[in-house]
Amino acid sequence: MWINERIGKDGKTVYRYRERYIDPSTEKTKIISVTLTSRSNQAKNQAAKLLQEQITEKINAPKEPDITFEKALERYLEKYKIKVKKSSYLSVLTSIGTVKRLVGKDTILRKIDESFLRDIVERAYYEEKYSLNYTKKIKALVISVMKQAKLDNYQVVVPQFQLDLVLRQKEKQEKYLEKWELKALIDQLNSKSVNTRKADMVEFQALTGLRYGELIALRNSEFFGSYIKVDGTIDHRDGKYSDEPIRTFPKTSMAFRNVTLSERAIKIIEKVQYENQLMKNEFSEYIDRGYLFTNRKGMPIDYRTFETCLKNAAKLAGINKPVTTHYMRHTHVSLLAEMGMPIKTIMERVGHKDVSTTLEIYNHVTDKMKSNLLDGLNELKF
Repeated sequence: MWINERIGKDGKTVYRYRERYIDPSTEKTKIISVTLTSRSNQAKNQAAKLLQEQITEKINAPKEPDITFEKALERYLEKYKIKVKKSSYLSVLTSIGTVKRLVGKDTILRKIDESFLRDIVERAYYEEKYSLNYTKKIKALVISVMKQAKLDNYQVVVPQFQLDLVLRQKEKQEKYLEKWELKALIDQLNSKSVNTRKADMVEFQALTGLRYGELIALRNSEFFGSYIKVDGTIDHRDGKYSDEPIRTFPKTSMAFRNVTLSERAIKIIEKVQYENQLMKNEFSEYIDRGYLFTNRKGMPIDYRTFETCLKNAAKLAGINKPVTTHYMRHTHVSLLAEMGMPIKTIMERVGHKDVSTTLEIYNHVTDKMKSNLLDGLNELKF
């Protein structure tokens, strides 16, 4: 217990007695207080008694009755929907059916312990052959539902454990491009005049590490000669091809950043600006919305159009990887890792909030560099 002294509205001195306790519903430390007009020993004893009564009342507060997983999920989604961007909400919805089937919609939430959830995760990955990322998504959703239920005063214990799955061989595959693969992809796209804009986008992503939504959200006003300001993204998960672009805030607070540009990256922007001006003069349907990487109507190039073109070009270029736009972002991380850039510097540049993604690529690249070094040493002859 500690005491804060302050002057009340009537000008008299009052004493606020404070005490900490652990809230059993959230397992977080909370503070309660009582205010008295004295700090005598008698007042201290009285304050201690009042504070203990408050703590006892809060700890022994009646709990909510049992709730099924399905009902808890519904309550979680109601609150999640108003807290996040539409794209994040839609992303969660894609896994709802699978999670309800695996957990069991009528399962009592408090019966989901570490053993129960671990069994679900392992069944999803080993038996049902879901990808590692999707399996992580299943685990994260169940835990999020349970955390919300705990905040709603239901009696649940949220499982806490790290995944220790033995990865399938194909998921150990590099999720970035080697330099020769990147060049082959860009050359393949440039081989058709209709895809040269997409070739520039691939190269610019590999040079800057932007997410695809950040790339197509980039406007002329965010180009400052030697750097770009990343402060938005295009929500491409919803809507039709003809809809006006929905520009929202970036994925996380870390995603707000300035990205310095190489000479080649600057030249790409200047080339794109010149080509946009030509399209504006040539095509009556071109509306200048201020975006850089646009189609002949002045619209940011749709993710679905770009992704299909990218996969086809990668196949024709002889790249045996399921290439996506995110590969370019990871390629940028791998290039920086090869240069020996510190992990913190790389995270800040690409706007990573979680170190695990950066570290995974960084370690993979540095391990390969060590292997190449050993191969080189073994080939030395004197």
